[in-house]
Parts: sequence; C-alpha cells; structure tokens
Amino acid sequence: MGVLLNIAKLAAAAALAAGLLVAQPAHADEPKRPPQDYGAPPPDTTPGDVVVWPGRVIFFPFWVVSEFVFRRPIGWLVTKAEKNQWVEGITDFFTFGERKQFAIFPSALLDFGLKPSVGFNASWKYLGTDENTLKLHFGTWGPDWIAVKATDTYDLSKHQQLFVQTALTRRRDNPFSGIGPRSAQDARVRYATTVAEASVGQQWSFGGESVLRSGVGLRSLAFNEGGCCDEEDLSTAIARGQLTAPGFGQGYTGPFQRIELELDSRKPRPAPGGGVRAEVHEEAVFPLDATRGQPRRSWIRYGGSVGAAVDVTGSQRVVSLSLGAELADPLSSGQIPFTDQVQLGGDVLMPGYLRSRLTDRSALVATLQYRWPIWVYLDGVMHAAVGNVWGEHFSGFDLKTKRLSSGIGIRSNGDRASGFEALFAVGTDPFDEGFNVSSFRVLVGSHHGF
Repeated sequence: MGVLLNIAKLAAAAALAAGLLVAQPAHADEPKRPPQDYGAPPPDTTPGDVVVWPGRVIFFPFWVVSEFVFRRPIGWLVTKAEKNQWVEGITDFFTFGERKQFAIFPSALLDFGLKPSVGFNASWKYLGTDENTLKLHFGTWGPDWIAVKATDTYDLSKHQQLFVQTALTRRRDNPFSGIGPRSAQDARVRYATTVAEASVGQQWSFGGESVLRSGVGLRSLAFNEGGCCDEEDLSTAIARGQLTAPGFGQGYTGPFQRIELELDSRKPRPAPGGGVRAEVHEEAVFPLDATRGQPRRSWIRYGGSVGAAVDVTGSQRVVSLSLGAELADPLSSGQIPFTDQVQLGGDVLMPGYLRSRLTDRSALVATLQYRWPIWVYLDGVMHAAVGNVWGEHFSGFDLKTKRLSSGIGIRSNGDRASGFEALFAVGTDPFDEGFNVSSFRVLVGSHHGF
C-alpha cells in the first residue's frame, strides 16, 4: 500500500510540472537575443578581404615602423606623462607673468646631412596692448650657422592682422647637386650664404581655415667664401666644369612682393578632418644692384596646389591627395639665381630629399598622405609623393623622369611656431634610371613656421 501511495505522489508531481509548462509558454515565443560582437573575425571571407591584402603586404614595413618605433613607445611615454602631469609642469616652468603672457621653450633640430641647430622659441603676448604679440626664434651651431627670426603681430579684428617680420640666416652648409631632373646625389657640394630680410604685411582669415596674406619687403642675399662638412665647395666644382649654378657669387639686394591665398573647407579640430583645399602664391623680386653693362634682373616665382581629404572614421584619420605645381620666370632679360628657382626637398614638397636637393625652373608633384592621431598633441604621418623638376614651363617633362619620395613620421598638431617633428623618409633616382633609393632623410626636432 505504501509503495502504491509513493507512485501516486510522483505521478501527481509530474502532471503538475507538465501543466505548468503548457500553461506558461511565453518564453518560447520571445525573439532570440541578437548575437554579440566580441571581436572575433567573421566566419566567411568576403571579396573586400581579398582586395585589401595587397595593400597590407605593401605597407607592412611602414606598419612595423609605426607600431613598434612610434605608437607603442610613444603610447608608453604619453601614459607616463599624463599620470605624472608632465605637460602641465613643463608649461608652468616655461611660461610666466600674471597673465601667462611670457613663454620661452628650448628648441633643437637635427636634419642629417645639414648642421644641427639649438636655440629657443619665445613669445610675448599683450606687448604694449592686448592686441599685440611678439614671437622670436633663435637657433645656432656656432658663428657659421645662425638663424634669427622675429614676428610682431597686431590683431585689427578677429579675422584681420597686421605683421612686421625680420629674419637673418647665415650658414655654410647649403647643399647643391646641380640643376635639372637628372641631377645626381653624388655630385653634391656646399656653399655659404647670408640672407637678411624685413617685411610688412596683412592677413585676413575667413571661412574656417581659409586665409589671404600679402606683404612687401626688402631682401639681401650675399654669397660667402668656402663650404663645410668635408665636401667640396661650389666655386671649385664650377671652376672644374662639374656644375653650373646661375647667379652664383653675384648676390642681390632689392624689394620683393608676395601674395598667398589658401581656400580650405576644413574646420579646426575637433571637427572631422575631411574637406577640399586650394592654394595659390606668388613672389616677385626686383634687385637694385645691377652690374654695369648688364641688364637689371627681376623675376617671379609662383605656383599652387589643389587637394581633397577624407576623414575615414570621423576621428582625424585622414587620407588626402594633392597636386602641386611651382614655376619661376624672369620678368626682364636678366638671369634667375639658382637660389630663387624652384627647389624641392626639405619642408617644401618631396620631403624624402634634403633641402633644395632638386632645382630647376618648374616642378610638378602629386602627394598621397595618411595622417592619424597618436596622442592629443601628436599625429602620425605617412606620405608617398611622385614628381620632379623640369625646365622652363615644364619643358622636358617626361613621366619616365619622375622620382618617388616616401616616408613616415610624427608631427605636432598644435602651434606651428614651436612644433615638433620626427621623420624617416627616402627618395629615389628617376624611374628610367633604375628607381634606386639614392636619398635618405632623418629629421628630429622642433620646426619654426611662424
């Protein structure tokens, strides 16, 4: 009897459980929770995955440099700096005054192939009045390498400024490798110059990053004797017939006039970095010291660029493509000094070459660049540029004579007057001469673009 009672109890419990399941079927009708993305790769390979692989292979060396030379070391340093508030401490140490109007920061620039420079950048806000600012740069590497530049700016309004600028540069390490698209790297010699300049001008800003500048001034260029760096000086190379350099040794003193117009649809940070940009500029020089029996010289250098940029993520990861052209023409029957002809390399197009590495009467350069944030103050920059110099009005232009400049580096995205830059870049011979890498450029230090 007891066994039958236990069996009846178990059967009743089972029936009750079955009834509850039948009476409450709500969970069976609810939609399934969408699958969560935990970072795993998609199970199927798409055509897009296949397409991007060649690019990944080509840019793998640049990625290695970016990841292990720049991003990871800088990331560690940035984390350390933020944790210990280094930026605030350094800024407080170098700025002073009741309104923090005085600032002075040390500067140093090492551009392999040229003499290094050490000095300082300084600024003085509210000088005499709240609308006035004075900026000063001084750099040197002994008496044969001195650079001084001062700019005083007065704000007429939020979008209009007046400026007075003076500059003096004396150096013996100026490089010169000849004129034309096929100038050889191993032909490089040196020459010495002293350049003094003073100018006044006006600037208007409008439409976001767009700006118009105009100015007039007086410039004096003098060639000094000798060279440096255990390399032959230019005068010796000319005497041997190895190189020709129009205007070498003559120098000049005279007024100049320049205009620059930049039209830029991009907005200042933190807005996305996509947009379009167009720029034109010209500078005319009118030397006063004509040599007896020879025509008075005068010339104009002009050019411009157009480009577009796409912020691929909306967070300052910007891919840009631009095309730039530069020309130099005489305004009289006189000769244009080689120092005032179109020059590529350094900070002016094709940065894989040393300053003024390529010289002639015209130039055409296409540049593809990718820029991405490393830190709040620093960006990574990768570029590939194709171009070269040619004769008057692109005479002798040939796609086979183009050269390639490519490189990777980091650059500050704040004040140009005291910015920081590190760059590793290379340049090649013309395509039809083997496309061999003939130029290596390594730069570390602060640039001064005010």
